Amino acid sequence: MIYLRGSVGIEIRGEDLLLAALQSNFSPGVFTAFRRITGFSQKPVEDVRNSINAFFKSKGLSRDNIILGIPRSDLIQRHLDFPVEVEENLKQVVQYQAQSFEPSEEERFYFDFVTLKDKPGAKRISVILAMVKKSILDERLRQLRVFDIRPARVMAGSLAMANLFVHGRKDLAGKTFILANLTATGIEIVGIRDGSVVYDDGTLKGDSGTWKKPLLGALGMALSKIRLGPDETIEKVILAGDEAETARQQIQDEIGDCELIAKEFKFETPQEYRLHLQEASIPLGLAYSGIARRPPFAINLLPAALRIRRTRWIYVPAVILGLIILLLLAGLGFRRMIQEQMLSRKLDREIENLQANVDRVKAIKSQSEDLEKKIQILEDVLSRQNKNLEVLRELTSIIPPETYLTAYSMNREGAIRISGIGPAPEALVSQLESSPLLKEVKQSGNSYVDPSTQKIRFTFELKLEK
Repeated sequence: MIYLRGSVGIEIRGEDLLLAALQSNFSPGVFTAFRRITGFSQKPVEDVRNSINAFFKSKGLSRDNIILGIPRSDLIQRHLDFPVEVEENLKQVVQYQAQSFEPSEEERFYFDFVTLKDKPGAKRISVILAMVKKSILDERLRQLRVFDIRPARVMAGSLAMANLFVHGRKDLAGKTFILANLTATGIEIVGIRDGSVVYDDGTLKGDSGTWKKPLLGALGMALSKIRLGPDETIEKVILAGDEAETARQQIQDEIGDCELIAKEFKFETPQEYRLHLQEASIPLGLAYSGIARRPPFAINLLPAALRIRRTRWIYVPAVILGLIILLLLAGLGFRRMIQEQMLSRKLDREIENLQANVDRVKAIKSQSEDLEKKIQILEDVLSRQNKNLEVLRELTSIIPPETYLTAYSMNREGAIRISGIGPAPEALVSQLESSPLLKEVKQSGNSYVDPSTQKIRFTFELKLEK
């Protein structure tokens, strides 16, 4: 069978390396290959490389669309809400938020974010921000480069599992689901409400000999964070991972509506791979995130400099080639003369039919490139006009770490008002006056000691230097 699209999901699970492949033409996909290399980091590099090469060669898999999964324990993940007014500069606002989580200049993070779907007319924008330490991801990429593996995307394994569960479903409105991935050392929990991720966290299994106590504890923690309404219930708990069936049996008395994630898979699975569905759930979710059109939680933590630039236009030659191959196969049952005549007529018709489409594709591509240039120019102009981000960045560099702002506003005339709390706000006046962006700094109202923090609350008024 020849497939036009394919993706490979890779998960480093402890000392094991798991690889799973999905391939597709126009269907949701076919689970075509799986391999688990136990203790790969302790084996000779050449042996592991040969095993990986055999995996790719077994089904003619491409290395152009490899998705690497990062465990939840290696990530910092935050749900953020912003006013809808920042939508035009959302990328910059999220970037500032990500930088605020970095503990030092030396310990940098790679990050990406995805905007969650909100109800029409919503006044807030909900975002999932995912971050991984540069040192951790660089080490993972270095490990894989030794085996000639260069991922096209890096994302959280838990979000890949959510993509696999949510994408294409029509029955998620008004319902809440809990996904739990059971690993050798811990539990990754994802809460899904109305088709969006509302909770994503992990916990260690501990020394418990069974899954019952740690799993019920993790589910209880998730429910306390999700905060169900008085009439809301959990629709279903879905378990993934090597120990999913064992855990399901241990908690079925407390949680009756509990299923294995293998029952939720939409792709075709040959008999030889059905026994691997549970242990391969995360690599399959990663592969599905790479093959699906517009997955709901499309995050890529891979640095921009290392990303493989691909566009949909690269599939056009593959589609044309596929059509030609289908025509050739259709003529194998006929005699040579009839085959040649029919093939010639069909090829001529297909070329004529495709020529108009190809011309339209070229025209659309040209229009798209022009629009991208115009959008870039408009974004540059708008970013220069918005002084709020520049002032916030200046305040961040001036205000000491032990002093915090609780309110900020600036009107069209450049009048700024800030409120905050700190040990010595009077020292801020000279620091703010020294800024090339700010002037006429003065205190508004009286300062007083906050009884809960024993620090001084203050309010300053200042102006933007035009």
